[in-house]
Order: sequence, then structure tokens, then C-alpha cells
Amino acid sequence: MKAFIFPGQGSQYVGMNEKIPDFNIKKTMFDKASEILGFDLYNVCSNGPMDKLTSTEVAQPAIFTVSLIYNALLAEKNIKPDVVAGHSLGEYSALVAANVLSFEDGLKLVEKRGILMKEASQNNPGKMLAVVGLSEDKLRNVLNKAKNYGIVVTANINTLEQVVLSGELNAIYEAQKIAKEEGAKIAKVLEVSAAFHSPLMEPVVEEMSKFIDKVEFKNPEIPIVQNVTGTVPGSVMEIKDNLKRQLTGPVKWVNSVLNIQKMGVNHFIEVGPKNVLKSMVEKIVKDTKIEAVEGLINA
Repeated sequence: MKAFIFPGQGSQYVGMNEKIPDFNIKKTMFDKASEILGFDLYNVCSNGPMDKLTSTEVAQPAIFTVSLIYNALLAEKNIKPDVVAGHSLGEYSALVAANVLSFEDGLKLVEKRGILMKEASQNNPGKMLAVVGLSEDKLRNVLNKAKNYGIVVTANINTLEQVVLSGELNAIYEAQKIAKEEGAKIAKVLEVSAAFHSPLMEPVVEEMSKFIDKVEFKNPEIPIVQNVTGTVPGSVMEIKDNLKRQLTGPVKWVNSVLNIQKMGVNHFIEVGPKNVLKSMVEKIVKDTKIEAVEGLINA
């Protein structure tokens, strides 16, 4: 059994569209995306500049579009998933792959999500911190001490060794200092523009929830494992609720991957730019085939 896993923000890079083979579907989907977004997405993916491509309201539609072009190309090769999941933003790509959302509606949701998140980050700046190599007790100690300096929470549980913290600037920089004192192998502030999956995203929830409720969601044609639970939802209402909760709640990636494996999956394919998720999955499960689409589609 195969699982398609879709990456989130941070996987963007200038030229990421150039690794996609030049089939008609590539031009068609980029043209459609550019029409919806009101700017030339292909040009930004090709030429950047990187600071523009990294900006939340551009990065999210860019990664979403590139991921779903690859998904369409895999389908043309008759390579299809039995299960799908996505990391943060990637959950929207997974919902399109499972035919819960149309590409157009998914893109509009992702565009709205990016704009609202940018506004929230401008009003209440924050950062994210990757921490590798701390025990649960030591990590708890980092959080407890750093909370004296502002909001800070666990945002992503990426591997058995790596978590990402998210929160206000002072709290994140204090958490970095404490994590190093506690013996973390890595305590690195990430190059992202906001404190995603934290209470700082609370201003996004009300408007994004209304937008989600207006869009047509269909029953999944294949199972999707969602971030905030790490499990398969039981209804369309639950899918929507999990998307809303995901805005301020953690990405339980380890639980997601382990549950996908329990479903009988022995082959993971990362469908999108780079191979960030491939590296994560390799650290979570053993004796499993794990590929990145950029290599697979050009093989």
C-alpha cells in the first residue's frame, strides 16, 4: 500500500517549478492558479525573489500548486495513493488528492489562509524554533521556563527526536537559550514569517472557519490522516473541524506516520518540492520504502 504525503511551508525554493516535466497539465494548472491568485505564480516560482516566495501568502499557494501538479502527473503514470496526509499546509493538498476539495476551492482556501496568517503575524510577531535531541522532561522544562517570557507551545512533533516550538519572539529566543543549556543537539530559530500552530494564530480562526464552511467538501475517496489527531476523520464535519483546530493546534506528524504504517502502508511518496518529509519519515519508521517525487517523476 502507498501513502502520498504532502509538504508544508518551508519546502519552497526558487526554481521549484523547473523540476516538473513539461506536460500540458503543468501549464494548465499554473495558468489556473495564476488566474485565481491574480499574479503570475509560475514566474514567482521560477525567478523569486526568495523573500517574496517565502512570504506566507505566496509560499502557501506555490507549494500547494506544485504539489498537486506532481499528484496529477503521478496519476497519469497510474501511481495512486491508498492513504494521504499532509504536514500543516500540506493537509489541503492531501484533501484535493482525496477528492474532498476541488483544486480551485483548495487554492482559494490556501490563499485565504496565507493572507490571514500574514496579517496575524504582522499584528503579533512570532517565530518557530526547531529543537532536536531533548527528552520529554527536558523539553517540558524548556517550555515551563520560557513561558515566563511570553506565549510558547509545541507546534510540530516531527520525529521521535525533533519538535518545533512556536510563540512570541522573546519566549522563542529564551527557549532557544534554555534548550541549548539542557543539551539539545540543535536549537534553531526557523526562517518562517509567523508563529504557526500557536495561540498567536487565534485571530485567524473565526474568519478562516467561515471561509471553510462556505466551501463544498465531499466525502474522501481514500482515507486521509489529519494533523491535529493523527487519525482518519469519521465525517466531512470532522474534516472541517480538524482544519480549524489545526490553525492553533499542533501537527502530530509522528502519530500520523505511525498510524499510516498501521493501516498497512509500506511505501511513502512525498508529493511536492524538496524532500523534508522523506527525511522525517525515515526517522520514524523502518523497513519502509520512502521516495520523494522530484526524483521519482524524473527517473
